[in-house]
Amino acid sequence: MTNEIIKALVLDKSIRLYFTDNTKVLQEIMKLSKIKDKACYLALAKAVSIMSLLSVTLKTTQRISTVITVTNKKHKIYADTDADGNVRGYVNQALLEEHQQQNSVQSLKEFIGPNASIRMMKGFEMNQFTGITDMPYQNIDDDFAYYFKQSEQTNTIIQTNIEFDNNHGLAKSYGIYAQVLPGTKEGSLEYIREQFEAENLAPMLLGMNDAEIEKELNHHFHNSKVMERKSIQFACHCSKEMFYGFLFSLSDEELQKATESNTSVDTKCHICGRQYVFSPSEIKILLQTR
Repeated sequence: MTNEIIKALVLDKSIRLYFTDNTKVLQEIMKLSKIKDKACYLALAKAVSIMSLLSVTLKTTQRISTVITVTNKKHKIYADTDADGNVRGYVNQALLEEHQQQNSVQSLKEFIGPNASIRMMKGFEMNQFTGITDMPYQNIDDDFAYYFKQSEQTNTIIQTNIEFDNNHGLAKSYGIYAQVLPGTKEGSLEYIREQFEAENLAPMLLGMNDAEIEKELNHHFHNSKVMERKSIQFACHCSKEMFYGFLFSLSDEELQKATESNTSVDTKCHICGRQYVFSPSEIKILLQTR
């Protein structure tokens, strides 16, 4: 399933503005997450939504990955994207095991805690920049904006909106990302925040075509222009080769037993649910290489 991000320049083309209805992409990812706890679910959804927005800031083969480590250092949230708009996100096993069944009443702020951090890796495969900041706001949106301010010295607004259905599943998701360009007048970014919040602009704009969007943007932010639309979609980069590591973690006795009983070994990617089956003959070859 795909969604689109709309790229625009506003306020005399001094601010980058990206916004999206990424409901389909997030529904696909969140359904695979198996998370039942609402605060944990919301944290992952917001992280993935932000990554989807950041995909349009990348070029050619660039990637950007983030790791959110909450105050409980054993619990981590992962999300990443690339320049082609491929997005994914998941939580580590320790966090999944704790929050797969329970449905606590803690808030997002309580879930993140006072000593959480964001680590971001951006760049090409052989040339990556890594930055890390704390999370003073404990709400993810403002914490990512804080990251850009601290790590890249760039004023940024990030807003994600996650709406739930009656079964506590994701019903609607949209987000905006605004970042200043050199020469932007002081206070411009806060004006954009105020307009989007007061007028509830994002849902309105996302229901329009490009010409209508541009007209509405110019009504609020003079000399604005819609630049393009970019597709985003869920994509997992797993492969069967990656799961050979699981076979190596098994003992020789376990592998030998599988070959003798002519039994395959099934593995499953916890991110996308794709299954990889290793036949007895493949297991036998692995045993011979040990």
